[in-house]
Amino acid sequence: MENVAQYENRNGDVFTFTKQGPNKVLWEGNFEFHRCGWLKNPDGTTNHEVIVVVDLSGGPYIKAGQMLSHIIKCEFNVIVESFERVDTGYIINVKEHVFDPNDFSYLR
Repeated sequence: MENVAQYENRNGDVFTFTKQGPNKVLWEGNFEFHRCGWLKNPDGTTNHEVIVVVDLSGGPYIKAGQMLSHIIKCEFNVIVESFERVDTGYIINVKEHVFDPNDFSYLR
């Protein structure tokens, strides 16, 4: 499996995704124009410590629960859990996708 993937958005900005082990992907690029969404607490208030959505002008829009390979068309078959801001972009906290070829529950 490849450890680095690149994504070019509709504005021509190029982003690099580098696998940092089984549970982290480093996402680097130009984040000048983007917005974040945070986890909601049970009482409805926003938990500003847990980022669950990152939306860049021109894409990509990535949120918790999505399979990363479906967004950036790469071989990173991992599910996004949350994000951490770093100087060069974001660390995407992920979990491995467990595939069961006999699970057809989504057809119900």
